[in-house]
Amino acid sequence: MILKITNMISGQTKTEAQYRAVKMDSSSSLKEFSTNRKKYHKKYILNEQVEDEDTKAATTGRVVETLLLEPEEFDNRFHMSVVSSAPTAMMLDFVEALCKHTLAATNEDGVVTRAFEELTRDAYADSGFKIKLDAVLGKFLGTDAEVYFKEMVEVRRRGLTVVTMQEVDNATKIVEELKTNDFTAPVVNLVNSTRYDVHNQLQVEGYEVDGHLFKSMMDKVVVDHTAKTIQVYDLKCTWSVENFFDEYYLYRRAYIQAYLYFFAAKHHFAELDYLILDPIFIVCDSTNYSAPLLYQSTIDSMLNAKKGFTYKGREYPGVTSLIEDLKWAIENDKWNISRENYLNNGVVKLG
Repeated sequence: MILKITNMISGQTKTEAQYRAVKMDSSSSLKEFSTNRKKYHKKYILNEQVEDEDTKAATTGRVVETLLLEPEEFDNRFHMSVVSSAPTAMMLDFVEALCKHTLAATNEDGVVTRAFEELTRDAYADSGFKIKLDAVLGKFLGTDAEVYFKEMVEVRRRGLTVVTMQEVDNATKIVEELKTNDFTAPVVNLVNSTRYDVHNQLQVEGYEVDGHLFKSMMDKVVVDHTAKTIQVYDLKCTWSVENFFDEYYLYRRAYIQAYLYFFAAKHHFAELDYLILDPIFIVCDSTNYSAPLLYQSTIDSMLNAKKGFTYKGREYPGVTSLIEDLKWAIENDKWNISRENYLNNGVVKLG
């Protein structure tokens, strides 16, 4: 069953590309600001093209998410490679780097303005290979790695992601596991009924948190008309399901996403006098070995997300302070120094 989502704010459902083109902050951009202000400034203020490193787990997650929630969108997001499997290790790094430098050197007419030899030297330097460039090219030219590179260059111009049959087969198995696993099946198999309204990839634009406007696209939102509750779910694909808290929730600051999604749902369903439940992460294994788990946000975790917290000696900034810092940076057009250090006249006390 394909669910057509009605956006109660904009009055229409945008494609993923149209949604991402909306100039408004999201949990992803706020996370970017919290970890890499320079990148945030270039990407969201100067509107420069910034390469995002797409890890294999992240790509798998996107394929799983599409096959599970919006299978009809697969061809609009991915290109199936003719090679059976993608390059690995440093050869993959070399191919990725060569693609990046090639696209950067391609003009509006599609003409590559730099010599292939120059591009391969730059890619070689980025890849970290210890063997000589000639040896790397011997493993690249005339092989599946070169075919994969040419596909990447072509489809990335069209905003697509290259995936192999092996990757899609793996993602299909993960989807099947999510649909049949005792823990996740009751959630992912839920569809519209007299009791439930189920929204996949629900887009919400223009909701306010601490005086700043945001947009969100939530993987799955379930409205329970009997219990009068609204539950937000977000799908994550990781290398280590049981270490999700340390290696994803904290490291990738997914707590920012959980906090903002709560307010996105509250805003979108404001006309319903229902209880907004704390968001749940559906976490699956990108290798399809470990069983998927549900990570439930709590009142304490949401308060921590709001105010900031310390875990194992490391401080994690809260959403409230991040928004305050972001608003200050935008208003004062200052990106090379934090608000705190600026207000302290550039003096940082030690100890």
